Amino acid sequence: MDSPTNSPRVSTSSVPLPVSIDGHNWSYWAFVWLGLGSLLPINFFITADPYFRYKLHDSKMPNSSASRLELSYENAVTVCASVPNLIVTILVTFICVPYIHRYRIYTSLTGITISLLICFALIFVNVNQWREIFFIITMILVMIQGVFSAILLNCFFSLASTLPSRYIQGLVTGQALGGVFVVLCSIASILFSNDISISAAIYFLLAILVLISNILTFIYIEKSHLLQIYSSSIQEINNEYEPLLQSSTSLDDNYINSMNITSLALRQRLYVAYKHTKWNFFGIFLTFICTLSLFPAYMSKIRPAYPSINYPHTIWTDRLYAQVLTFLLFNVGDTLGRVISSKIQIPSLLKPRLLCFLCLLRFLFIPLFGLCHFPNTNGYPYIFKNDFIYGLIVLLFALSHGYFNSINMMYAPRRVHAQLSSTVGALMLMALTSGLLVGSLLSYGVVALYGDDKAPENLYFQ
Repeated sequence: MDSPTNSPRVSTSSVPLPVSIDGHNWSYWAFVWLGLGSLLPINFFITADPYFRYKLHDSKMPNSSASRLELSYENAVTVCASVPNLIVTILVTFICVPYIHRYRIYTSLTGITISLLICFALIFVNVNQWREIFFIITMILVMIQGVFSAILLNCFFSLASTLPSRYIQGLVTGQALGGVFVVLCSIASILFSNDISISAAIYFLLAILVLISNILTFIYIEKSHLLQIYSSSIQEINNEYEPLLQSSTSLDDNYINSMNITSLALRQRLYVAYKHTKWNFFGIFLTFICTLSLFPAYMSKIRPAYPSINYPHTIWTDRLYAQVLTFLLFNVGDTLGRVISSKIQIPSLLKPRLLCFLCLLRFLFIPLFGLCHFPNTNGYPYIFKNDFIYGLIVLLFALSHGYFNSINMMYAPRRVHAQLSSTVGALMLMALTSGLLVGSLLSYGVVALYGDDKAPENLYFQ
């Protein structure tokens, strides 16, 4: 009998190549669309920052001054999304076996949709007399969608990890495309109407429609030939009866190779998976710490490089600058980085330490962005007096984020036995959510370092 470690994920004698299974790439694009919807809610909360600033603005204060709630919005959103996301991810990873269940997915998508529907309803409510309560409600909604997003992503990454690597690449590419989609919706809402309520209503309504389409997309994937072919792999990981508290023994490679991996206790599975993918784990962790420390809390406050006194206030300077040169350019670069990773994979799978080191080098972007036109009060030098330079830095920052995130996600499942691939998917998601939380907390320090004490001049919904 063949050793379990040498057996393929699904018997190659009975399963055709992925290309023949998904000849028209419909399943691949379905995963792209699911990826787009999975991070859509938090992207909408982040990109709608000017709208929430408008709702939270204290009309009794001078227009040049910002309320405490306005200044804390970006940091509060990222922290409130990251904390429950990480807690739920840890609970699902360490207490429950990574488990792909249709009801988890449908419940999560429905819960996120209801959260956005409440946000949609609050658009038409005057909150001038209860701004603090509105702020708390918004943060609670962010936390609720963070919980559901963690469950949803755990299912999606565990599912994609049991399939050929192009599907997990499609999933992470879809997540980046979600950012592009959100910004384009924001820009379209600006150009469509100058009325804040109408613009915001269009904005959130589009998000709700996408989430409903995600439910229909997963129904399609459930019935697809691809999932039917790989259903045996999925059943292997849908085992809720592996005892967490079973005593773990010291495991070496020879022992692992001589036993059936599916019989390992959960703690043992995590140990083996982490042992072989730790550099990819830390690569993803460092990538998201660096990105979240700057985007969006710091980068959303960067102003046009030229002296504004010499230029009239136009729709570009007042409403579209941050949307195009910060949010749109970042998300386009992020998407391109993930697409490039499917064609070019450098460094190779055999050099995980080098890949992790390159992820660490991204922290050099923190002082680089500090040299751009940030409204600081600490006297930090303002050197890059050209918007082209700022745009170039944003593009490189985004490309490196998308590329390193995607390539680590693709490499990790390939470093272990196929039966551990879903566990690896859950571990990589935990690295991602941990990086989100640490980066969100670090963003407070980055903003404080450069001394931001005033809001952008624009109070319009962007």
